[in-house]
Parts: sequence; structure tokens; C-alpha cells
Amino acid sequence: MGIFSLFNKSNTVYFPGCTTYFKSQEHFELYQKIMKKLGINFKLIDKKICCGLEPLELGYETEARKLARRNFEIFKEEEITSIITNSPECFKMFSQEYPDFLPDWNIETKNLWQLILSKLKNKPKLIKYKAMETITYHDSCYLGRYSKIYNEPREILELIGYEIKEMSDFKEESVCCGSCGGLTITNPELANQIAKQRILQAKRIGVKKIITCSTDNYQLLRKNTEPEIEIQEFSEVLAIALGLKINKQIEEPIEGEDQIVLETKANMNIEKEIKDEAYYDDL
Repeated sequence: MGIFSLFNKSNTVYFPGCTTYFKSQEHFELYQKIMKKLGINFKLIDKKICCGLEPLELGYETEARKLARRNFEIFKEEEITSIITNSPECFKMFSQEYPDFLPDWNIETKNLWQLILSKLKNKPKLIKYKAMETITYHDSCYLGRYSKIYNEPREILELIGYEIKEMSDFKEESVCCGSCGGLTITNPELANQIAKQRILQAKRIGVKKIITCSTDNYQLLRKNTEPEIEIQEFSEVLAIALGLKINKQIEEPIEGEDQIVLETKANMNIEKEIKDEAYYDDL
């Protein structure tokens, strides 16, 4: 069993997803602090395996299925019965693709946003600071269009004091920010153009801040934003509301470094495992 399992007997695993774990460590830490503050029990596993969405969308279905099987074996070894993830991409993969890939899949994928909302409603005194600010919310394609989770994040934002002003395209009609389908790898220029268009929609309604629940969306939008539009990830605003300390400033995107290089760095270990045929000998 993983070293974290020795100290935590929870049967719910927190699965952060590749972008959160490899490229947004601050958000990885914030989500853990938030869940602990709210009394959401979880444990971590020290075996970091991709959920498989990116290989699947890039056309490597066989590799995605192998990753799914390997994850399932790890979860069974750790006696996992449910998963919580802040990654809309992983949420979609676990809740929709794994049951199709794995006939014996029997692990529940919990709606983290519903859990957070329920905790805040039951214990409103946990909210230490009200935002009192007008913002807009960007719907992640995987959380919204694929998983039909539109209201919970908005209700949470309203509970912690935000007034939401919607862009012209939102909820079921929301447009992609450019981070889906492996586009940042296959066509980073197009991905950047799409992100700029989404930011332009926010400018048109006169808000100064976009909040999103996806670290993938956050990374791309922040890279392409303009000085008058701030991009924040959901964990940042929730941590502030709960009075949690943010240990360090969220790092700015590296100036001049191509997005495809960033993506490659983030997934180096994953790509090595996919290419290593011996890795799948026992699957």
C-alpha cells in the first residue's frame, strides 16, 4: 500500500489529475486544505498514474484502456471504494469512460462540488470572508457539457459572496476556452486564439475576473489574459473565503516557453509509461 495509506484509513481517494499535480502544485495543496477544513475525508496514493483522458482524445484508445485497468488495480490494492477529484477531465473519465472500459468497475465517482456546497450550507460559519465582488464564471467543457454540472460551482461562489455576471455563452451554451481535446498539444496557436476570444467575452460584460473550476482552463486562460482581466482557479477563491493561508503566490506562466513544451514536461512520466511495453505485461 502507498505510504499515505498507512496514516489514513479512508476508502475515498483524492485524485488531482495530471495538470493539478504536475503543473499546479499550489492548487493541489489548496484543495487538500479545503477538503480538510470542510471535513471531507480522503487519502492520497503515492502512485501517480494518468486517468487516460488525454491519450484517449489524442486517438490512443488502447493506451487509455490500459491506463484505466492499471488505475483500477491500484485502487483495488488500496481498497478504494470512491473517488473525489477537482479535475473535470478526470471526473468525466472516471464517471463516464471507465464504466465502459472496465466491465468490473465498481468505484463511485463523487461530485466534489456538490460535497463542498453541502458542507458550506450545513456549516455557514466556516465562511470567514465574503468576497462582495462581481465576477464571471467559465464553464469547463468536461464539467458542464459532458457532466452537466453547472449550478453547484455557481451556488458556492454566491455563498462566499460573489455576484455572477454571465458571459453571452454560458452553461449549456458555453464555449470552449481551448484547452480540451489535446488542442494545446496538437495546435497551441489555435488554443491560444480560442482562449483570447473567451477572455474578450468577459471584457464585453465589464467584469474584471474570471473564475473556473479547471486547472487546465486556468493555465490556458491565464497565459492568454489581458492586464485588466484576472483569472482565478476555484480553489483560490474558496481558500480565501475559508480563511486558509495560501503559502505562495501562484506562479505566472513562463514567458516565451511554448505550451507544447509545458505539456510535455507535465506528462513526461506518463508518456514514458505509455511507451514502455513492459509496463503492460501484467495487464
